[in-house]
Amino acid sequence: MSILIIEHSTLTGSDRLGERLLKDGHRLQTVRVYLGEQLPKDLDEVDGVISCGGPQDPDCNELWVEQELKLLKEADSKLLPVLGICLGSQLLARALGGEIGSSSSPELGWYDLSLTADGREDVLFAGLPWNGTQFQWHHWEVTSLPPEAKVLATSEHCSIQAWTKGISTYAVQYHPECTRETISAWIEDDARTLSEVGIDGNAIKADTDRLYDEYQRLTDRFFDAVSQLLMPVHTRLQRQRH
Repeated sequence: MSILIIEHSTLTGSDRLGERLLKDGHRLQTVRVYLGEQLPKDLDEVDGVISCGGPQDPDCNELWVEQELKLLKEADSKLLPVLGICLGSQLLARALGGEIGSSSSPELGWYDLSLTADGREDVLFAGLPWNGTQFQWHHWEVTSLPPEAKVLATSEHCSIQAWTKGISTYAVQYHPECTRETISAWIEDDARTLSEVGIDGNAIKADTDRLYDEYQRLTDRFFDAVSQLLMPVHTRLQRQRH
């Protein structure tokens, strides 16, 4: 049994989150759909799913999309732990009956967000500040939640920054997983886009120098909750015994 990591590009993997899960004893199965690697046909050997970010629009028609949507929906229905990050959040919302749309004001860089009343009480966000700064990199967003889902965090330009459905399906629009190197690579890779929307890449670099240490400390705390509460190792061991 392993946690399925779905990667959508060379620059958008699980990064620090994946490293933390491995450190805690989890087994990871990484499928790079952008290279044509095939997602599993069923979830028999999967005990959690993480859908990572990516440069694709969430309504794209690449060959892997329909299979990923089907897999995410099945994982949710089976109450397997699911976490969507950025594009993964949008695909998860789409799979479960929510709606997505292009952002009226793209968030590229560091932005403030606030936990909702539900977010302040959620176990995955315990110990995190009610108001804080997170790293963002998106042109699309979830505009309407799936049935029975609830908002956990919001920002000025994006009303659904984190959400949950039931007890085991979670998603975040922001990027808690980034390394300094990841951020630098995105700034370089999207230099033209940053120029088009009037965002200074050097300003993002300066903000990163100022904010990264606190970001790392707080996102590590979030990873604690993902590893120990959302996708605990003992759950996999119990399944293996049966």
